[in-house]
Amino acid sequence: MNTATEGVEEPRTDPGAGFDSLFESDFEAMKRLAYLLGADDPENVAQESFARLHARWHTLTDADKAAGYLRATVVNLSRSRLRHLRVARRAPRERPADAASAEERVLAGHESDRLRAALATLPARQRQVLVLRYWLDLDQRAIADTLGIAVGTVKATTSHALANLRKAWPEQEER
Repeated sequence: MNTATEGVEEPRTDPGAGFDSLFESDFEAMKRLAYLLGADDPENVAQESFARLHARWHTLTDADKAAGYLRATVVNLSRSRLRHLRVARRAPRERPADAASAEERVLAGHESDRLRAALATLPARQRQVLVLRYWLDLDQRAIADTLGIAVGTVKATTSHALANLRKAWPEQEER
């Protein structure tokens, strides 16, 4: 016996053949096992078990032990999944935001109607600049590129548009 090759396993001729036959014969059984252990996604547990076995298939010295490894993996993954679900179910749910009162909705609708009316009084270019700036949150360079104008023109147009809005909506300055 050669001590240099002792403990080194010989490569199999077709390593995938044994795995394929094990998958064909045991996949449904592993899926049922995961289901009976209480996994909410037994097919995924079985698939993950086979994926882990496949990653280690080349290290197996005895293919007969593969089924045992597979069962242990299904049991462990099912247990882990149940533990995760238990923690997830105990976690506090996000509290829904308080609904706006009817008065708030009416006032908000009234305010947005007033804003739209004030925007409608502006010249088209001023309205475009304000909408691009405050609705789409674009910077001055992006607005200039979008409208095909210079950045300085965007600055001046924004200033004029805001001044015109202040005239159309004077009580907003006092808030």
